[in-house]
Amino acid sequence: MLSPLITLLIPALLSVSEPPVVPHTLRVASVQMEVTDDLDRNLARILRGIDEARCAGARVVLFPETALSGFSKETIAALDWKRLEGAIQQVAEAVKKSDIYAFYGCATPSGAAKPYNTAILVGPDGNEVTRYHKMAPEPWFEPGDHLAYFEIDGIPCTAILCHDERFPELVRIPVLKGAEVCFYLSYEINSLPKALQKMEGYRAQLIARAVENNIWVLQSNGVGPLGETAAASLGQSRFVAPDGTVAEEAPALVDTMIVRDIEPSRASRGNALESLGVKPLGEWWRAGIAQTLPSDAAPEQATAPAKSQAKLALMRGVPVKWDLKNNFDMFLRMAAEAASKKADIFITPECWLDGYAAPDKASTVEKLRGIAQNLESSPYLQRVAAEARSRNMYICFGFTSLENGKIFNAAGLWDRTGKLIGVYHKTHMQTHDLQFSPGEALPVWDTEWGKVGIMICADRRWPETARTLRLKGARLILNPTYGMHHEKNEWWMRTRGYENQCFIAFAHPNVGFVVDPGGDIAAKEESDSPGVLLCDVDLAEARDDNHLRNRRPELYGVITEPKRPN
Repeated sequence: MLSPLITLLIPALLSVSEPPVVPHTLRVASVQMEVTDDLDRNLARILRGIDEARCAGARVVLFPETALSGFSKETIAALDWKRLEGAIQQVAEAVKKSDIYAFYGCATPSGAAKPYNTAILVGPDGNEVTRYHKMAPEPWFEPGDHLAYFEIDGIPCTAILCHDERFPELVRIPVLKGAEVCFYLSYEINSLPKALQKMEGYRAQLIARAVENNIWVLQSNGVGPLGETAAASLGQSRFVAPDGTVAEEAPALVDTMIVRDIEPSRASRGNALESLGVKPLGEWWRAGIAQTLPSDAAPEQATAPAKSQAKLALMRGVPVKWDLKNNFDMFLRMAAEAASKKADIFITPECWLDGYAAPDKASTVEKLRGIAQNLESSPYLQRVAAEARSRNMYICFGFTSLENGKIFNAAGLWDRTGKLIGVYHKTHMQTHDLQFSPGEALPVWDTEWGKVGIMICADRRWPETARTLRLKGARLILNPTYGMHHEKNEWWMRTRGYENQCFIAFAHPNVGFVVDPGGDIAAKEESDSPGVLLCDVDLAEARDDNHLRNRRPELYGVITEPKRPN
């Protein structure tokens, strides 16, 4: 049975569609400021903080609880609501001028006798994105009636205010929906001895909210009143990473600002999602989700936890051109070997089914069309799906496809249930590939391990191919291939892994190897004999730091121009 707190949390959370590409980093500034009873003084500090954050290149600037209105019972009782509304408008205008997001605390009317203790998020256009009202407020505030769920540049987020930190459910439910970042606005006002006594507890709770959900928790805490010893909020604003590491921390009792680039992709939400599989908690959480989330939003988000550990199996062997049966029989033997060693993802070389027949001198478009596979009716592809299902592993299988009257150099990706979750068409054609229609997209697909992308053979020559897949979120790129497996090829592939800080699995008839995010060879086997290379990878190592974070895309426009160099 659910607690009353859960059942009363929210009637609904907004369902927001994701844009196709989410930024890999988000620069956040937290302004640790004195929260006073002087509206004009608070406003001036907030406006200055917005400008300081803009100068620091921040996309989001965070301020403490009641940073604008002031906090105390006497201050709230004496508020001039018309003046406050004017100050709220000035903040919105400053945010629009700076072209960033600003999240700040302020008392707001509730329609009842007491106001809300509110966190207001303003977007770069100067319009409000959301308001969240403190769920467990002080007696002079009205309790809130909904949880926070919103997006910043496509990144799902939530927010809590000060004492809310003590209720894990207020963060957990939005995380089960998809939130990767929790903004925490606080003003931890206590007598100075009490503040020192509670200091470690405040820090521990913040770390707990981050690590128990594997999300970012970003805090702005008020300081002061400065110069007084009767009561104080110590500050010590913090940014806590999804593993519980305190990534940034401001000093105590200082007006200051901390800035950091966070990587939303590190927020796996794994511990939160794993709770759905813990009996009897799983059913308890599902009941809570059903009561507090829209029915069309909960099931897709609240599934199995994202994984980082995967065992890759790269097939090696020289196929026979045009001999579909012989090649498929070898695939079945190698798939059985991979499954016996508990592989998670099995990858064949390029166009494995027909032995990459296109370069054969006897090849014609008509002859290729005769061995091309229809996605709906091919018995071979149906058997691939059955193998994925019975072997309990993902399969990336190379073949020539026939789709809408065109033939493609294709690689399909099937999941453990045998579902075809995507087909990639080779995009960069060489002389011997001109019989194929070129692919028109560089897709990535959701898997147990997050986004996975595919590039085929020569696609790897163009840095833009792997970079695009990585920017779309792929921590793992599968590379079925047939040609070029010399030493220089390893240099190129190691560069692709290093510059994109991701894993690349190179599956060739004569050699298989896996490149890690540091540009090193994680595993390699080379032989003319059929075999399977196994490699355990930890996709959490695919980080987004300087190689991706410090890009200057505003300078790269020429890359997308259709003109060829002279």
